Amino acid sequence: MRNIPTDLLRSFVTIIDLKGYRRAGDQLGRTQPAMSLQMKRLQELLGVTLFARGSSLELSEQGRIVADHARRILAQNDAMLAALNQRQSLGTLKLGIPNDYADHFLPRLMPQLAKKEPQMTFDVVCHLSHLLFKGLEDDQYDLIVALTPKGGSAKAFRHWPEPLAWVGARGHEDHWPASDNRATNSGETAAGAAADGAPVRIVCYPQGCLYRQSMIAALDGAGRAHELVYTSPSLAGLQAAVSTGFGVTVLSRRIVPKELAALDDPAMPALEDAEIGVYIHPKHKNSPVVRALAQSFAALFSEGEAAR
Repeated sequence: MRNIPTDLLRSFVTIIDLKGYRRAGDQLGRTQPAMSLQMKRLQELLGVTLFARGSSLELSEQGRIVADHARRILAQNDAMLAALNQRQSLGTLKLGIPNDYADHFLPRLMPQLAKKEPQMTFDVVCHLSHLLFKGLEDDQYDLIVALTPKGGSAKAFRHWPEPLAWVGARGHEDHWPASDNRATNSGETAAGAAADGAPVRIVCYPQGCLYRQSMIAALDGAGRAHELVYTSPSLAGLQAAVSTGFGVTVLSRRIVPKELAALDDPAMPALEDAEIGVYIHPKHKNSPVVRALAQSFAALFSEGEAAR
């Protein structure tokens, strides 16, 4: 099957539209003789005469058919290239975000982005905040959402205070879950059990997690015994353990999953507030697309802050 080069079709259509070989050549960056050679080549490939005999510009019947199809072929060609160029200009945005924030905020954010940036594609990685910062430094991410200790978010695009909360099984909001079998069988709360020396059972993310550091620091500061009984890199894993009363954990108060509950027992040691921030890689600090995404996150965080 013969294939007709689109540059020949474009030259043909341009000659028709501009009514001349020289004018068409000027627009396409070719000489008049080169345009004539292209039309000769096109006619040879098609096996037809494009122009009426005795005229260099009046179309033959076959020429009119070719012109009609050529315009459609070129329109499809140009539409394809425009779509690809737009996608390439936007590209794939690499986003790093903690697991629990992804579960809470991305389902609300992605429908907005689908409308605002339909050509944008996303590569989302969930990790601990300290690893996200390392990845941002190593150019693995264009944008990250990350948690820092209080006062540690000075370089953020935007940042907010992030109160933390002890989290346990729903239905135990006003006290600690039991810390050992004796407390469970007797109906005592863990606050009471811990007074007799039973360690607080901690469910947490792996080493390096700010939540983990905060809860251990709070317990150590209060002189409370504790033990790590369950570690998981996923929020789903923490939920599974905490929801069954296996232990307690610490999370950002604003994103406590509905299956769990913030525990409000005054006997619990106080937790130091953290900060949540949106960080842009320096190479994208002037990118309207990346800044727009950062601002979309900022709007969601600000909305939650206002509600709180």
